[in-house]
Amino acid sequence: MTDKRVNVQASFNAFFRSQLEYRLTYAFGNLDDNILKYFWCDGIYEPLINVDFTSRNITSIKKITTWAWIGTKGEHQYIMIIKLGRRSRRRALKGSDLSDCMPEADKFDWVDIDVVNQVITLQLE
Repeated sequence: MTDKRVNVQASFNAFFRSQLEYRLTYAFGNLDDNILKYFWCDGIYEPLINVDFTSRNITSIKKITTWAWIGTKGEHQYIMIIKLGRRSRRRALKGSDLSDCMPEADKFDWVDIDVVNQVITLQLE
């Protein structure tokens, strides 16, 4: 039996993280907010898939927590919470690419950012 932690880790590979970085930067640029529209993402860390992701609870994962560099110069380290929708959760458990589970960049309703506490939450499909 394949360890599903490996599958989840495969889904959050460098390609997906770079696609998410660009999508998020583009979404910031589409905002009318005079501060946030100049924000951009300068990198997303690989999430720590650790002992919390056991075979017992892997099917119930609803989010992945990692860190990202965000700001007007990409200079602040934010906690990044990536909430998984039904589609992205299924794909993550299979180790499939998650790039097509990202919402459109012309909308910002999939992003919640707390600049004071430096936390950003994203909702995948």
